[in-house]
Amino acid sequence: MKLKFKLPFFTSIILLVSIVTVSVLSIRQFRLEIEKNIKTYEVDAIDETLKHLKDIVNIAYSMIDNTYKISSPDAIKQRFGFSLNDTSQSTVRMITMNMMKITLGNLRVLRFGTDGYIWINEFEPPYNVVMHAIKPELEGKSWVFYIEGTDQNVYEAFHDSIEVGNGAGRVTYDFYKPVTNERIQKISWVRLYEPLGWVIGTGVYVDYIKKIVEEKKKILYDQIEQLVTTISIIGIIFILASIIFLNIFAQTITNPLFQIQNQLYEMSKGKLVEKLDINRKDEIGKMKHSLDALIDGIERYSIFASKIGERDFKAEFEKLSNEDVLGNSLIGMRNSLALAQKQEQERLFIERKNQWINEGINRIGDIITISRDVKILSENVITKLVEYVNAAMGSIFILDFDENNNPFLNLNATVAYDRKKYANKKLELGEGLVGACYLEKQPINLTDIPEQYIQIRTGLGKANPQNIYITPLKFENKVYGVLEIGSFQILDKYSINLIEEVVKLVAVSLSTKEKYSKKL
Repeated sequence: MKLKFKLPFFTSIILLVSIVTVSVLSIRQFRLEIEKNIKTYEVDAIDETLKHLKDIVNIAYSMIDNTYKISSPDAIKQRFGFSLNDTSQSTVRMITMNMMKITLGNLRVLRFGTDGYIWINEFEPPYNVVMHAIKPELEGKSWVFYIEGTDQNVYEAFHDSIEVGNGAGRVTYDFYKPVTNERIQKISWVRLYEPLGWVIGTGVYVDYIKKIVEEKKKILYDQIEQLVTTISIIGIIFILASIIFLNIFAQTITNPLFQIQNQLYEMSKGKLVEKLDINRKDEIGKMKHSLDALIDGIERYSIFASKIGERDFKAEFEKLSNEDVLGNSLIGMRNSLALAQKQEQERLFIERKNQWINEGINRIGDIITISRDVKILSENVITKLVEYVNAAMGSIFILDFDENNNPFLNLNATVAYDRKKYANKKLELGEGLVGACYLEKQPINLTDIPEQYIQIRTGLGKANPQNIYITPLKFENKVYGVLEIGSFQILDKYSINLIEEVVKLVAVSLSTKEKYSKKL
């Protein structure tokens, strides 16, 4: 059989087999990836939903816990000045529940998403409903709702999940969706508030996740069908064109084909080749131009890859077409490496900041260790801390007692304050933000500073700070004073972490003083 017949025949067979094989393998791999991605997407969606539920329950838990704490006898005595020590437990509980009604009212109107709400029931049988945001008629009653396919009450399932999960757990069941009579699968997260024996819970209906997954699956499968159709059409057209072309021009294309074959062979070994000197306007000429475009493309691949190797992750690249698989892969690699570089920079930044915090703690810890006198300790600590966090001012108020053994806050040390701010170095407990911080035992972070609240002395005069951070010197729930820091910039979380670690060290040091060990 002559070459002009062999060429179109065998080329057509090879093209057909190659296209079919590559297409089948590619489509199969694409389908496997799609199915894998769909499963991963569904799992991730449920995990993200569960995380959101935990956050909502934790918010409700904190609101209830805060209300419970401020309604305790000690808290009422501290806040309002009278004692409940002689009051019966029933009266204390009545006060607690009355205050808790306000919190429950706030939780009752809390909504998230399209159907999210909060409910509370008792932990122990008969599992009376304490608060239900959408079914208030259930409150104060024991409601039995069996999980479909079981003889277990859903409230019993909440109880069991909490016991297994050490205070919190997940329960999946079917429940009536609001405004419908249809039972839809629901994922709930519950957490036990042990002081009151309450189960705090919330949940979401997962039908929307399945709907999104099905829609995503349909879109991807439609893409597979389009891909099969496109590959089939392109393959058929290419094979037919090759047969006609080779039959007509077999005699005139043998030598150029050998040249092109040789170039392709060299390129298949990963070499960069020179363009052929073939001047034709027929199909051979077009093949030559196509080969030139491929050579140019490979050269661009090489240049782009070299730039990536030089860590130039901002380098631009022009793909041969939208279907340029290698070009897309190189771009993907560039983006992945750029992301990895960014993540490494962030990791190094966090590592440097943590090292900075540890170094600051060690330096100031050494100062605290060698400072025996409280006054000297206060001055040394606030001076070093203001300098280390690049703040503009700072002060330390230490708890002291007058001749009648009445407590007050004494300004022991200050840096860069306007003298008018603290002309009186003594503050009553509860006076101003510093006194409030002492009583609340919680930090105060101000970023919206009133114009005349405070001024800081600088080399150019006086200026207003942008951030005031006030925090108690607290150790084992005892407050020994208050530290205040002012900055012309907003303090980042690392600076605040350092400040909090320093105040712990100062508080620990003060706790060893005989004055406080006897009076606190």
